[in-house]
Amino acid sequence: MPARRQSLRSAPPEQREPQAALALAPGPARARPSSQRDEVDASSDRELWQTPLADARPRPGARLVLLFAVGMAALLPLFLFFATERFSTLARLLAWLGLGGALAPALWLLTRPGARASTVVATGMWAAVFYHLAVFHEDRLMLRWGEARISESAVDLAMLLAALATPAIYLGWQLAGMLNLGRALPHPRLDVPALPLRVVGTGIVALSLLADVLWMRHELTVYQPAVSVIAVLTPSDLGFAMVLLPTLRRQDGGRRGKLLFWGLFGAAALIALMRGVLTPLMKPLLIYLLANLVICRRARLWPVVVALGSVLLLQPVKGEFRARVWDRQSEMTLTARALLFVDLTVQHWLGSDIAPSVDKEQSVKIAAARTGAALQLANAIELTPQAIPFQGGATYRYLRFALMPRVFYPDKPIAQYADVWAAVLYGYTTQSGTAHVMVGLSQVAEAYINFGVIGGLGLLMGLGFLLRGMDEVFAHPQAGTGALALHLYFAQSVAVTLEGSLAQYWGGVLQSYLVYGVALALLGSLARTRRRRAG
Repeated sequence: MPARRQSLRSAPPEQREPQAALALAPGPARARPSSQRDEVDASSDRELWQTPLADARPRPGARLVLLFAVGMAALLPLFLFFATERFSTLARLLAWLGLGGALAPALWLLTRPGARASTVVATGMWAAVFYHLAVFHEDRLMLRWGEARISESAVDLAMLLAALATPAIYLGWQLAGMLNLGRALPHPRLDVPALPLRVVGTGIVALSLLADVLWMRHELTVYQPAVSVIAVLTPSDLGFAMVLLPTLRRQDGGRRGKLLFWGLFGAAALIALMRGVLTPLMKPLLIYLLANLVICRRARLWPVVVALGSVLLLQPVKGEFRARVWDRQSEMTLTARALLFVDLTVQHWLGSDIAPSVDKEQSVKIAAARTGAALQLANAIELTPQAIPFQGGATYRYLRFALMPRVFYPDKPIAQYADVWAAVLYGYTTQSGTAHVMVGLSQVAEAYINFGVIGGLGLLMGLGFLLRGMDEVFAHPQAGTGALALHLYFAQSVAVTLEGSLAQYWGGVLQSYLVYGVALALLGSLARTRRRRAG
């Protein structure tokens, strides 16, 4: 690859690849005066993303399609003979077909030079893990009174709905493009130079991690409005995207930027161990995966392996860690917390004098259960409409009041209204239990609970419309680095929140991204003003 880059730099402009600007944009000549250098930098910021969001390297095209087909064919016997007995042959075939459909948007993006950047890539990968691959480890669903009784027909219908979910979302996304939805939407150009973007992103991540540390040390009052404000002002996932993005398109400082990104990831992982949560480990890896896939058009499988491996190793001991730490936070230092998590993990998997062995198969199932949603969907189908009638859109009621400040409407429902309602009615916890445990209502299950199979698929197509709208706003060819950072943050967020109700995430999208967009626009403007004054 270094030799290829050198040849691209030395070749005449007319011989260079038209899309080489993305990953191989050369810096300005050092001999130029500062004023000319500023003009070149500003022009680069404007023109960098005017070509389609694609990598400079040639795509494998038909070879990758063939590899995908061979891989899917090789997986078919695994689905038929190694899935759990909870799934019938029909359900296993549907899971296999669903996996292909869930990964198809990513394949399209990798093999089509002019393919439009699509957030459906992220939602499809999430569905693949939570629904289609889950047939290898999901064998039971526990409710508050015991194991859920789910008929085989409900499981089959659940796998059919899950298999059609990503194609329905993608169909809605494509239909919005055919209707030229982008004409009616704003196309902001948020050009932020690499250094300010990286510095501010680092500050956001650092402040978010500092807030976690202060909370663990009891120096930050656990007051819900205050916590919400801190979360809005320091979205660490957006900070990680801002730090990572310049490393994908610049050669000057790219290595330092990558070291900074992974250094911040290491700090986030350490604090995650101190807190006893795994989500901070997953999100930066997902951002890195999506950045390479959606922007650079190259697949990176190792972040998936690292993320799943972390869940496999740490999930079985997370409950024991919380039992020992969360009830006596003042008795342990932060370092002791992290060491305890590591020690419990080592003891669990390698054994000790006190506990020489564990059931490895059971531990794997415990870890994998964190990524299971197929049987939850089947439980919703089993009980609806036989015991619980279709809701006809009632679970989306928060969206009617989302833009209304709570100070003017004290009885405004909470954003998690649908999750709390479903957790109680579908048997996961009691009403009092929802004050301590949150059980997410997946958006696929919520669509069925409201409108059935056909209406639910129609609603998922509507979700595809929304995703296309956000892609048009933040990932158009002239978007600039600031807007693309928002796009990465959105793609990661919308995928992660698929396992929660629709209103919980979409009820605050407009406000949040308006705030972040204005902030990035001001950052870019201040950076350019300072550059002109310095020149």
